[in-house]
Amino acid sequence: MPQFSLRRLVWAGPLVIALAVAANLLFYSISQVFGERYIAALGGPGQPAVPMPVAFIVIPTVGAAAGAILLFALLVKFSRAPLPPFLSVSAMALLISFGAPFSLTGTATLATKLLLAGMQLLTGVVIVIGILIFTRRRG
Repeated sequence: MPQFSLRRLVWAGPLVIALAVAANLLFYSISQVFGERYIAALGGPGQPAVPMPVAFIVIPTVGAAAGAILLFALLVKFSRAPLPPFLSVSAMALLISFGAPFSLTGTATLATKLLLAGMQLLTGVVIVIGILIFTRRRG
């Protein structure tokens, strides 16, 4: 069973957050180049559809990464085998997070919803792999 270092998490945490945000912003930018406008009624039903601000991409990414880092730190500190529960909880959180894009009001297109779900998948992969790679003890 691999061993993980809380000490490494001190620098790996901010790095993972930065990588996840960068990956999502790259995804967001590339999809816009190909014509996606990310239009949704962000104020709720009956509100006009507007383009999603970049903050709607960055803030949830930072929140998800911070939550994963905190969970991983607690598991490394208090569990002999932190990997299985971390992967289980991360997978469940990812599945639950897919509800957010699909709950957007009718003004958001299916393409927008699918691309937002793709961003969430990208976020999850970058966060989990980043945490595991950067905190693993060598030898």
